[in-house]
Amino acid sequence: MNIQKLVTTVAAVAAGIAANKLLTAGWKAVTGHEPPTGDADDGEISLGELVVFAAVSGAVVTFARTFATRGAKKWLDSGDIPKD
Repeated sequence: MNIQKLVTTVAAVAAGIAANKLLTAGWKAVTGHEPPTGDADDGEISLGELVVFAAVSGAVVTFARTFATRGAKKWLDSGDIPKD
């Protein structure tokens, strides 16, 4: 089993989940309502708001996952844990 792949995957998934939770709370604080879900029945969300949310959420989650993956790799490369 490759420990590095396992640790970096877990770190990336955890960071993505945390970033999504933070983004949801931030969206509520800024706009005053729930973020868009992509549900076709949700007629209250404008197309512009949907596009902005998609762009922001994609950037935030990608940044968090990349940061976590690099941090996990750096931690593994420091020698604190065996790689295999």
